[in-house]
Amino acid sequence: MATSMAWALTLQGIGYGDVSPPDLHHYRIAESPCSGDNLKPLTDALGTSRFEVTPAVTRTGSVLDQAQCVLTAQAPVGTHWHASYAVTVTVELHKKTNPAPEFEDRNRPHGPNLDPDSSTAAIDETDRVVPVPDLGDKAYLLVGNELDQTLTVLQGGAVFTIGVDAYEQWTGSGEVPPDVNGYPQQPPSMSRLHPALIATIRRLMSA
Repeated sequence: MATSMAWALTLQGIGYGDVSPPDLHHYRIAESPCSGDNLKPLTDALGTSRFEVTPAVTRTGSVLDQAQCVLTAQAPVGTHWHASYAVTVTVELHKKTNPAPEFEDRNRPHGPNLDPDSSTAAIDETDRVVPVPDLGDKAYLLVGNELDQTLTVLQGGAVFTIGVDAYEQWTGSGEVPPDVNGYPQQPPSMSRLHPALIATIRRLMSA
């Protein structure tokens, strides 16, 4: 018993079994993620200079610092289309626990090749997950129904996420006219925002 206690004290003294906190890469939350020009590439791409920003909700603690803000805007899209946008920006700094496993589970695709009984798939089966290279440790673009786009980046203990939801409305007279195939015309695809999303999250990470 004495020998076992001695070993226990020795292991405790050298920190055996301790898990090192994740590297935050000197990130800190000093202001609202939506402040200043942090989102400028995206706001420029939305095609409007008029937008509203909610005050950031910021929480700090010994384990997690988090800030979230929402930007809303309206702008014409194409011919006789009008779009309302809601941009949600979230920054999480995990101080104690490595967020990488949760990040992977949260963003992995849900499809026929996965266990249907799994409770860890967090996105709908209609979502498409596209890895984005050369951005943080790992980055994914989640494309929902073309009106729902989310870019999320993991770097060490920091997670950055920008989500764009859009509502598009026909503003022309009468019903939406058909395209060459006889289907109702559609406004320009939200995929046009992908380069701006990537540029914006890089700017946010620098800020």
